[in-house]
Amino acid sequence: MYIEFVIADNFLLTYLAASAAARLAHKAPCVWRNLLASLVGTVVAVFYPFMRLNATTQILVKLALWGVLSVMLFVKTPRAVLSGLMFLGATFAFGGASYAVGLALYGNTVAAQAFSLKYPLFLTLGTAAVVYTAVRYCISKMRLKRAREPYEYGIEVTAYGSTMKFSAFLDTGNSVFDPTTGLPIIITDVDRFTQKLDGAAAVEFVKTLPRLRKTSIGTAAGSTDIFIIKPTAITVYTDRQAHKINAMIGLVGGRSFTKEHELLLNPVAISEVVC
Repeated sequence: MYIEFVIADNFLLTYLAASAAARLAHKAPCVWRNLLASLVGTVVAVFYPFMRLNATTQILVKLALWGVLSVMLFVKTPRAVLSGLMFLGATFAFGGASYAVGLALYGNTVAAQAFSLKYPLFLTLGTAAVVYTAVRYCISKMRLKRAREPYEYGIEVTAYGSTMKFSAFLDTGNSVFDPTTGLPIIITDVDRFTQKLDGAAAVEFVKTLPRLRKTSIGTAAGSTDIFIIKPTAITVYTDRQAHKINAMIGLVGGRSFTKEHELLLNPVAISEVVC
């Protein structure tokens, strides 16, 4: 009528460790593999206390179980060896979480060991769940950072006697060109551009804004008018190197760009820099 703690404990912790290992190896967890490995690991855990083994044999049995579970989880999958090592690391992290909590509470290893042995099941699983959630969060952030790195640039724009710094993003969908000069247009919003100008330059810009030339661009949300500015200079920073580019600035009114995407680069404007 009930499930022993050792069964639920081992099953859920093995499942979490297998899922974390897959995430660490940059792939989605396979549910049926995780369930099968968790079942096998739990069966061994149930009978493990009845085995009369010396310390060396215990280590060998545990290593053998790790090898079997790793094969079940990751055989014929990309990064199989790395995934197996991540699985071992995750089991250490989850298994050592209760010990770490005890060490933080009591400050000595003997008390921490005693605490980990009597650690309640819901706290063990809760600690593992917290570690797993933290791992997933960190991995998602690192993946996002790696995915965005090739498209992120530092930009300096000089206009109206003021030099402004932008966090720029390479917008592969930006194919906007100035119909008068034929130069590619890099786009930001009016408010952000104004805020980055110093006092005197901002006043001058606001005065001249109604007289600036406009052009219409097509977006997924429809057609939008932008103001066009010919800057004094534009510098793109790639790999800590400065490159001058020749482009126009397009200013969008009525909307604000995000802090990460203050300025959208036209691929043509930096094609020579990238190559």
